Amino acid sequence: MKIRFCIFVFCALTAIPSFAQDNFSFRDRLFFGGNFGLVASSSFTDIEISPHVGYYITSRWSAAIGITYEYYNHRYRWLIVDPINPNNNRYERYETHIWGGRLFTNYVIVNNMNDLIPLGFNFRIFAHAEYEALSYKKDFFTYDAQGRQLQHSFLVGGGLRFPMGRRSSMNLTVLWNLNSTLNSVYGSGPIFRIVYNF
Repeated sequence: MKIRFCIFVFCALTAIPSFAQDNFSFRDRLFFGGNFGLVASSSFTDIEISPHVGYYITSRWSAAIGITYEYYNHRYRWLIVDPINPNNNRYERYETHIWGGRLFTNYVIVNNMNDLIPLGFNFRIFAHAEYEALSYKKDFFTYDAQGRQLQHSFLVGGGLRFPMGRRSSMNLTVLWNLNSTLNSVYGSGPIFRIVYNF
């Protein structure tokens, strides 16, 4: 029920017309972006690709929709124990694909940090709210589980936006999962992202 309510609020807010919009065309208000993650070693590989497309409702407020794909491969994910002969214990490789989508919105609270603290810092501070649904195999957490399941996450947080041109920027974002569980892809800690928009 809480998830449905949050989705309803998100959709309702993004549908509200702005009373003080700048005179930009629909195309000018569109933006694209995403993030790419790679962690690789001799025993572990994790690759994530998350593109998105968004719309500036006002110069400070934006909303976007995106997709996520993650490839996960761990050479020593599971320890298979032989109860009769411990010398036969072995590690088993685990490989899986995680995918899903997200809706998010963010609002710039401080448009230029240099206006508050005149030290030459040219970045913005924004708040962020997001709903994400990810599909993953149940054996990601339990060795012999079968099938896939959908994880619903409501993420909140904020970050810093560094302009890199007239339309492009780099965002450093920190998010927390409000409905984190023991079997959560994100675990219980904060989620860090580096996202580019253009």
